[in-house]
Amino acid sequence: MVDKAGFSRIDANYNLPNPEHTLPPRANANDSVYGLTDAELLLAPPTVYGFSLSDKVWLEFNVNHVSSINWNDEAFEGLVLPPERKSLLRGLIEAHSRLASSDNPARFDDFVRGKGQGLVINLFGPPGGDLGTSAGSLDNALRDAFELAAAWRAVLLIDEADVFLEQRSMRDLERNAMVAVFLRHVEYYRGILFMTTNRIRTFDEAFLSRIHVALHFEELSVGTKLEIWRAFLRKAGLGDAEVEAEGFLARLAEREINGRQIKNACRTATALALSRGERMGFSHLEQALNAMEEFTTEFAAIRSDLEQT
Repeated sequence: MVDKAGFSRIDANYNLPNPEHTLPPRANANDSVYGLTDAELLLAPPTVYGFSLSDKVWLEFNVNHVSSINWNDEAFEGLVLPPERKSLLRGLIEAHSRLASSDNPARFDDFVRGKGQGLVINLFGPPGGDLGTSAGSLDNALRDAFELAAAWRAVLLIDEADVFLEQRSMRDLERNAMVAVFLRHVEYYRGILFMTTNRIRTFDEAFLSRIHVALHFEELSVGTKLEIWRAFLRKAGLGDAEVEAEGFLARLAEREINGRQIKNACRTATALALSRGERMGFSHLEQALNAMEEFTTEFAAIRSDLEQT
């Protein structure tokens, strides 16, 4: 993401020369766009400043390697949710994006200026991992993340947000401070925020009224797994006739795995078939799934032994 202002505002990863300016920053600035001659282009710097979303660092980018974002229009269509939930989600996000401009007369605002203008969506489901930090470092990290997301008009995702949402108590003052810091940043955020959580029973009540939509991702049913298998098998290059052949799909859907494991199995099976010079089929999938289940079973046994000792 090219962002010179953000690069200058947030501490960069390395020092840059900072020559003294003889003119104010906005001197002689206007919105006109002028073409440059080849001679003038030779005087222009070959790099631009921005943030690498993959490496999570601020960098200088060669202008020859900067390109427009390649949007994935199929991602939302591949999301397995009830149609009415998908329609609600799309409608809220599209409406919020249209009303985001400050001069829109239909924009809804809080009695306190700047509060309550965001859209907070909670995605909750089966348990996952945990994370933690101090209230001071959390405040700085959240400030940077929320400011950049607002400046870029990006959708902000906070994964495994349970640690920020847990109910406050008199016993853990550090946790209370973290919850208060997160609550304040959410309250004044003007963009779209997604949070994934696992332990909704531990939520602080203050957050319940600040979540506009909560979508529950339940354990996958056989029908849902059928849809996910079909989607990933088609991405792997199998035709509809191959996907539905001889009841293989029904057997795959009976296995106790989640969506991420289905994706990994398809990727592993594709790599296995490629290494053998074969077309990916259900035999490759079964080998990948059997190896995956063997590891899962062994991991569960080791974990059980550790809990008993």
